Amino acid sequence: MAEYLAKQLVASLFVLFLVMTATFFLVKLAPGTLSILADPTMDPGVVASVERRFGLDRPPVEQYLRWVSRMAQGDLGVSLVYGRPVIAMITERLPATLLLGLAALLVTVVLGMPAGIVAARWPNSILDQALSFLAIVGLATPNFWLGILAIILFSVTLGWLPGSGMQTIGQPFSLLDRASYLVLPTIVLATSTTAEIMRYTRSSWLETMSQDYVRTARSKGLAEGRVHLKHVLKNALIPVLTILGLALPRLVGGSAIVESLFSWPGIGSMAVNAAVSRDATVILGTTFFVSAGVILSNLVIDVLYGVVDPRIRYD
Repeated sequence: MAEYLAKQLVASLFVLFLVMTATFFLVKLAPGTLSILADPTMDPGVVASVERRFGLDRPPVEQYLRWVSRMAQGDLGVSLVYGRPVIAMITERLPATLLLGLAALLVTVVLGMPAGIVAARWPNSILDQALSFLAIVGLATPNFWLGILAIILFSVTLGWLPGSGMQTIGQPFSLLDRASYLVLPTIVLATSTTAEIMRYTRSSWLETMSQDYVRTARSKGLAEGRVHLKHVLKNALIPVLTILGLALPRLVGGSAIVESLFSWPGIGSMAVNAAVSRDATVILGTTFFVSAGVILSNLVIDVLYGVVDPRIRYD
């Protein structure tokens, strides 16, 4: 196991390096420049001074080598717009993004997996067809469109829930107040992932039910509930673990639209603002965190495979 994890870690670091290298040159090759420098009214001397300060006047290859050197020392650079260390900006906003991502993941697990199991227990029934239809609708509905509808209906029209922000300004911290702001973005963010988990759980459960050892357990006279709990549950969860393992970093990384829509102060909305203002160091910093999260989750899932299914061995 130790040797396997060491090999996977080296491979993961190489993949992370390739992702960050590709992101760096894509940012540099994109048309336009730093938004604050694109203002035609700015003094050319000021523009040249800013470019010199951040090394933007150097050739792209030299900028890349300097960036790699800083990254190797754990330095993500300074925001070109705000003049603050990128690591400090990410650290400030990461808790809000993790809160939203974990809440969405909880909704996914609590609703998606039981719905998939129920659909698999009674395949081709009206209940199965209804759940499958809802899953297809959830997968096909864009987050931004669902979010706009949720704000119009529940915030503007009915006034039940706040439609933007993270807490009521000017009021002390309250769990109830924070939860009210969390409801709409969580539901919108979790919709497609919940539908996906439901479909995967249903498919995996039905496939496991057709295995010989399940038929053998039934032939021995075991109760149906015991068959599902003892022989189906653990084996059916193996492929679902893969999706769940990737769900959290994907929710964190894919929350940019939802965070921007609901004015949620996380790294997703910060990444969108950085892309608009062409703040390259912030774009690279957020990409690094999201990519590292995806790679780390893959390593954790590889280990959990062996825990869930002892037949899996690592060579």
